[in-house]
Amino acid sequence: MKKIDFHVHCNTASASDVEKLVQTARKTDSLMVLSGGLRYGSEDYLPNEQVLEISQRYPDVFLALAKADLWETADASQIFRFKEQGFAGVKFIYPWHAYDHDFYMPVYAACEKLDMPVLFHTGLFRASKMDSVHQRPMLKNMHPLNLDRIARSFPKLKIVMAHMGTRIFREEAAELVRSHSNLYADLAGCGSWLGVSPEKLDSLLAPAPKVFYRSNIWAGYEKLIFGSDSYVNMPEIHEEAMECYKNLLFVNGVPAEVQDKIMGKTVAGWLGIDI
Repeated sequence: MKKIDFHVHCNTASASDVEKLVQTARKTDSLMVLSGGLRYGSEDYLPNEQVLEISQRYPDVFLALAKADLWETADASQIFRFKEQGFAGVKFIYPWHAYDHDFYMPVYAACEKLDMPVLFHTGLFRASKMDSVHQRPMLKNMHPLNLDRIARSFPKLKIVMAHMGTRIFREEAAELVRSHSNLYADLAGCGSWLGVSPEKLDSLLAPAPKVFYRSNIWAGYEKLIFGSDSYVNMPEIHEEAMECYKNLLFVNGVPAEVQDKIMGKTVAGWLGIDI
């Protein structure tokens, strides 16, 4: 079965680096979902148009998410343009206000209407020189609790909580994932997935107590999505993350059919593709 990595940063258009990522995807039999965009604190990745061009050049291994701006205000019409251009979904990060601000709700309504899954960065975010310029509450703006209103308001919207809140918000993030049927999470984080032990992951996702949920004790695990947080010029992160996911799920005895959902089948269903 082909895997789907829903969290790959498109940070360079270098032909040699792109080709290495293509070969890595083919080696691991994966479809990688690339995202770029401007205004990640002090850092910019490739503009959406270049990300889409790269993904369309290698349709057997790449899809593209459009990075949507959530700034002082937000324009819902950008979502319709992204859909027409061929993006598979939308990524949100580094918002001016909290994710659940009234200004942004029409943007999410458009994503739901167009059936475009969304990826939200949650949790820790490295400090940058722009912090002193904008002087806004960065971690509070990207706290997992800000996704609660969005999940409730748009029940058909497929939402992925990148990093499952990182270590600072992981408990709250896991509770939200288990509470909302349309809210999922990845364990991505350039190594932060290595900070989740099998025992910790089980405590976060397993129903408590299990005896009351005998019909599906793996429902929490079914809310996980494979995401590596790898980069075009660092394809090894994708392979390391894949091995980590596999080891965590194996140690916790997660059934093969649930592992298949985590590693690609759930996202494939959203995107209407056969893997």
